[in-house]
Amino acid sequence: MSDDLNPSTRLIYLHGFLSSPESQKALSLVNYAQTELDDLISQGKLELLVPALSPKPEEAIDQIEKLISGSTRKVFIGSSLGGFYSIYLAEKFACKAILVNPLVALQESLADSFLGHHTNLYTGQEFDLQLSDAEYLLTLEQAHIKQQDNYLLLLETGDEVLDYKQALDKFPQAKQIIVQGGNHRFESFEKYLPEMIAFAEL
Repeated sequence: MSDDLNPSTRLIYLHGFLSSPESQKALSLVNYAQTELDDLISQGKLELLVPALSPKPEEAIDQIEKLISGSTRKVFIGSSLGGFYSIYLAEKFACKAILVNPLVALQESLADSFLGHHTNLYTGQEFDLQLSDAEYLLTLEQAHIKQQDNYLLLLETGDEVLDYKQALDKFPQAKQIIVQGGNHRFESFEKYLPEMIAFAEL
């Protein structure tokens, strides 16, 4: 057990919409932790959680909050919709969050792709998202960020799903890593894992 001067950290990776713990980013993070952070994990100073999030936003938030219940220190890594969740949770619990090509604000243009019937290509799970799910998401949106220094922003300018400039506008004072090109999957994820872990102060 770690003492109060060296608290254990729960590092939580939140995947994006229609993604899963089997995504390349999630697997890269798990592999990095097993090879580079094994001492911290074996000493009980670090616990890495990569949950398979419910496609229903309200269920996903409830699921995450149960996972972090009782943790001394928590840090989120969130991709896309997982980034949106991470912002909400980091503001609520005043903790650090690493945002990877994150969704930072809900847009009418995304409604058509969010609502309706979907199939998760990783799991085969089929589900429907309704207007009530979108309305719940609206309750999570953070208009004002209290502590910008709690955030590390990783953006690829070639993101074809989300306009990276919206994240820059939302987090002008956050630490930023901006990569020219790339795509919504953030191809450079593995390359920047050392910077992410350093920011998490593990």
